[in-house]
Amino acid sequence: MSTRRPRPRSRGLIGLVLGLALGTSIGMLLIGPLPVRAQAPSTRDSLRGQGADTIPVYRSDEIAVSVTRSLAPVARLPFAVSVLGRDLLQGPRRALSLDESLRFAPGVFVGNRRNFAVGDRLTVRGVGARAQFGVRGVRVLADGIPLTLPDGQSTLTNLDLASAGRVEVIRGPAAALYGNAAGGVISVETELPGAETRVTPALFGGAYGFVQARLKATGRVGGLGYVASGTYLDTEGFRNHADARVARGNIAVSHAIGEGRLRGILSLYHTPFARSPSSLDEETARTAPRSVRSFIVEQGVGERTTQVQGGLSLDLPLARTNRLRSAGWIAWRDLWNAIPGRIIRLDRLAGGARAAWQGDVALDGGDGSQPALHWLGGVDVELQRDQRVERENLGIPAPEERAIAGDLLLDQREAVLGVGPFVQLELRLGTRWTLSATGRVDTYRFDVEDRFLDDGDDGDARTFTEFSPSVGLTFAATPSLNLFGNVSTAFQTPTTNELSNRPDGRGGFNPDLRPERLRSVEVGLRGSLSRARFGYTIGFFLSRVRDALVPFEGPSEETFFRNAGELERRGVEAGLGWSPLAGLDARLAYTRQRLRFEDFVTPEGDFSGNAEPGVPDQWLTLGLRHTVPFGLTSELDVRWVDAYPVNDANEAVNWSYAVVDLRFAFDRTARGVPVRVFVGVDNLFDERYNASVVPNAFGGRYYEPAPGIELLGGLELPIGGGG
Repeated sequence: MSTRRPRPRSRGLIGLVLGLALGTSIGMLLIGPLPVRAQAPSTRDSLRGQGADTIPVYRSDEIAVSVTRSLAPVARLPFAVSVLGRDLLQGPRRALSLDESLRFAPGVFVGNRRNFAVGDRLTVRGVGARAQFGVRGVRVLADGIPLTLPDGQSTLTNLDLASAGRVEVIRGPAAALYGNAAGGVISVETELPGAETRVTPALFGGAYGFVQARLKATGRVGGLGYVASGTYLDTEGFRNHADARVARGNIAVSHAIGEGRLRGILSLYHTPFARSPSSLDEETARTAPRSVRSFIVEQGVGERTTQVQGGLSLDLPLARTNRLRSAGWIAWRDLWNAIPGRIIRLDRLAGGARAAWQGDVALDGGDGSQPALHWLGGVDVELQRDQRVERENLGIPAPEERAIAGDLLLDQREAVLGVGPFVQLELRLGTRWTLSATGRVDTYRFDVEDRFLDDGDDGDARTFTEFSPSVGLTFAATPSLNLFGNVSTAFQTPTTNELSNRPDGRGGFNPDLRPERLRSVEVGLRGSLSRARFGYTIGFFLSRVRDALVPFEGPSEETFFRNAGELERRGVEAGLGWSPLAGLDARLAYTRQRLRFEDFVTPEGDFSGNAEPGVPDQWLTLGLRHTVPFGLTSELDVRWVDAYPVNDANEAVNWSYAVVDLRFAFDRTARGVPVRVFVGVDNLFDERYNASVVPNAFGGRYYEPAPGIELLGGLELPIGGGG
């Protein structure tokens, strides 16, 4: 790796202003006890986690999560779980990327590309590193409705983080719960509506032509609660050829049915066109990070997307200890995507339904008031139909603004059907021990109908069937400390896009590509010291992956996939939360992992023993948040990421970096109208770094540079709802 080049210092005036801002923030963070009392979460909020951070300061048996498919206290869960509350999701931030939301969940790494044409790169314990766009191997839910398609691909465009009230994360294998998800589960839930109507318009502006307008309304009409929001974004982007316009609308409603609840969501995402600057080689990334290759501009690389998704879920008690949980959803996506050499038109229709019955059984022969066995059984059915047409990319001849399509290269209809029955048992052995077991059988059938027969009929069908068991154990050592462990399996199929991209250029599916299978062992502990207002979680994991799916690029810059023989992932995750003073909170998340190919031989060489590219071995995030009585909230985040390899040969690395973000929110009332002003500075010290990479990119173009110093300002007017 070449020596890092020095960069010019920031201008003196800017440096002085920012230095004063940082000094003021740190001074407030170090102020002694202030005459304000920390507000304990309400019973409802603590049980549902609305006020819970990643590391709850309060006892873990007071926080319940639903990401396990049934409401369960965190203290009884045999695997690592992160719960992030509203204060980490909303506030003085763009609310556009899970990078801002998940940075305090250890084991979760999000590369914020600032590229609306491809989205963030998200990995959980290394799973998902193969994704070139979207998310792979991690199940994503929005209000209980899956954003993950049957083939295992997730698109995050419909997530509305500006109205999110909580995020739950399972870190580790989750196929026994959800099927085609080897890395874990991320569940985003909309904030709870208040009793009174509240309308919140907001306007944000920042560096590189960033303008964002939001409008959110919450309230109740009779027994119907609602949260509706709309967002419009216009940005030039940090890099050249990265401009985008995005419109997003979401509505979530809920209605009580006795002791049950019916919920519905509807979301719309539309971007008229989002350009992609692609990746750069190391020399260019260091010296000219905003640049873009002329070939990318000439090919008009970028996409136009429209997606609509809706769903209904029902949680209904049917007997004293039984409950029915069911849901149905449907999604439509229209995509026009110009990539080097090709223009892809995709018309997608997907949907699914799930139903689960749960109950409790008393095994002690008593009156059943203290159930010892909890059971859950159900089935998921998912469907996906893609109409894929690919044509030659003739570039952008003047005076056109977008790439022109040439000869037909591919025309095929792809379909996926997934069926997964599952059973989950939880046996409570006394007051301290809980034994759980989950089993699921998944069958995924992939079909392709070739409609371009000039080069022969490449129609094909492939079926993948897998049994995924999981066994876990928890022990409540004390009321504020519990130990947990599990042995789990998981698998993930190639997506339709990965199967369709064949190195030989033919249609149909790649016959050599197989699903990857994962076996994992995990142990950990979590607890709190209530008097010290200190919470912690520590976990250790070891997993082995067979037939790991690994990306590589050819001279055409298209991404193809192949299977590695065996891959080992091991690591330790730690999270700490501390409230040493009233109004002052500190958080820390640290991950140290080792990802290595045990057996990986390709035509380019033997990479056995090398590190898996695209994911750092260690990173750390430290956050401080301080609130004073006159309405000022200050936040300081420090992120450090170690250097990591970006290709299978480990000959090139993404250099390490440390980034400091500083934000302020000021709440006041002007003439009876509440006003909230946001000011933020991201990358305070103008660090030159790459927030994301493209593993095994052709020509050494691995790097996707991140912005230097960025200013952000905003204004909110929360009207109604008690102000």
